[in-house]
Amino acid sequence: MLSTEGAPHLTTVAITSFFEEEFVHRIRGVDDRLKVLYRPDLVPPPRWEGDHNGPEVWERTPEEEEEFLGLLGEAEVLYDFPRGHVGDLTEIAPKLRWVQGSMAGAGEVARSAGLVETDVVVTTASGIYSGPLAEFVLMGMLQHAKDLNLLRRDKANRTWRQGTTGTLERKTLCVVGTGSIGRAIADRARPFGMRVVGVKRAVSESDAAWGSFDELYATRNLPDALAGADFVALTLPGTPQTEGLFDAETMAAIKPGAFFANVGRGKVVEEAALVEALESGHLSGATLDVFEVEPLPEESPLWGMESVVISAHTTDVVPDLINAAQTDLFCENLGRYLAGEELVNVLDKRLLY
Repeated sequence: MLSTEGAPHLTTVAITSFFEEEFVHRIRGVDDRLKVLYRPDLVPPPRWEGDHNGPEVWERTPEEEEEFLGLLGEAEVLYDFPRGHVGDLTEIAPKLRWVQGSMAGAGEVARSAGLVETDVVVTTASGIYSGPLAEFVLMGMLQHAKDLNLLRRDKANRTWRQGTTGTLERKTLCVVGTGSIGRAIADRARPFGMRVVGVKRAVSESDAAWGSFDELYATRNLPDALAGADFVALTLPGTPQTEGLFDAETMAAIKPGAFFANVGRGKVVEEAALVEALESGHLSGATLDVFEVEPLPEESPLWGMESVVISAHTTDVVPDLINAAQTDLFCENLGRYLAGEELVNVLDKRLLY
């Protein structure tokens, strides 16, 4: 729990990534004890609606940089991690007490910013992107089960092909990572008649994940869970414990012919092992939103595989849904912060999620 006892009358909040004016107005209206600093000319411009990152080549002028540093130096609260000042954040923002990240997996950035060993609270956007990411996984599974590529080829060639098709019903989906994204995938898969098992760090009888999964496995029993899965979906965050978890040995433990999806972090998967599993036919296809190296290199074999669906780490960017949800979360947390209450989605600095 955070306490605001002894804090100045006005709590200074700096918004460090692009936000539409209607949402900034809502943030300013949370409480008259807030001083909200936002300069759209000092943050990267959006490449598309809902973009918080902006162009990679964008830079501030020296004069703009000085003004931006002034905002950061005054801020007690930041919305998002500031472009160009992650590594030196603790030095240039000495009054900082809380950062609300715009991403669900803020652990890696918090570690890079040197906040893990400090008292600065970091909150994430966990839960906001879960629905769109789950839809992406289900899209990949359905198009694979129904062989959409074949249907499109037959339509283009005016071929009337009659035969059998596949289904999700009575198939087993293994979701590795049972957080908000994993539960959203499970909750959407079960109405299709699928058996859904989850894999998480530790399992207890009172685990809330039981509400979404038919069976739960601890990570140490991952091979057992994979062995019976027709579909595998990864939602894991990037941490020292998860990096490279899906190597050649883990891939070999997956049921032959299974379909693979990753909407967690690319570094969880050793991409060479994934490519080998796809080329050998051990995996029948994949739907991928994240990659070991991003942007995905042009020479990657994944580009040429018809059985692989590739999204440029943007399948969760749904502006009319995400922007409003981001604002709702930040406004709720601002109210809690001013009241000295526990914030929503506090990052566990030990687990980095």
